[in-house]
Amino acid sequence: MGIFKKKKQDNPQTDAPKEQNDVLKDDISKAYDELISGDNEPADEPKEPMGEQNINLEMEILKSKIDDFKDKKTQETLFEVLKLLPGKEFLAPSVSNMKEPFEKVDGQMKLKKDAVLNPALLTAQDKKIFLPLFTDEKAMTQKSPSGVILRFKFDQCLEIAANEDNPVSAIVINPFSENMILGEELIKTAFKRVEKN
Repeated sequence: MGIFKKKKQDNPQTDAPKEQNDVLKDDISKAYDELISGDNEPADEPKEPMGEQNINLEMEILKSKIDDFKDKKTQETLFEVLKLLPGKEFLAPSVSNMKEPFEKVDGQMKLKKDAVLNPALLTAQDKKIFLPLFTDEKAMTQKSPSGVILRFKFDQCLEIAANEDNPVSAIVINPFSENMILGEELIKTAFKRVEKN
């Protein structure tokens, strides 16, 4: 890993101070990239687009807050989780009204005209129905039944769960790992706040 090193100069009087600053800035920038990337090679190019890195970091923070809540079930730790949810985008497996919802058109796979995709739901042993949401594809241990992964903002998830036509009694975030359950009362309260805004 590179440490902040100043390049050796033969004649400091002939080099302009701006060039020294540029060299030092480059060294600092490379060292910072190495620290952030976690490897010993300088990180010249990001491995993922910056937007994707930010989303992943936000979701890792959310998972960390969920773990904190699981360890210490207090109002404070619950609030820390809840305040991170608005605006977050979650993944949801989907089901279709057709066995084969896609067709090939001009060499590309397209959703058939009458095909409808809905979020897949989980049913517990006590017959409660959950809307499963995932922070990333790694958290999904099974393939989506329709082959399509839906993306929802958390506000949209609240609408789905609060809709009286849906049998959903709770939202569960990462059911196969963190398993954070947001019950019916919490959903209704959060949905009322979303409707006000």
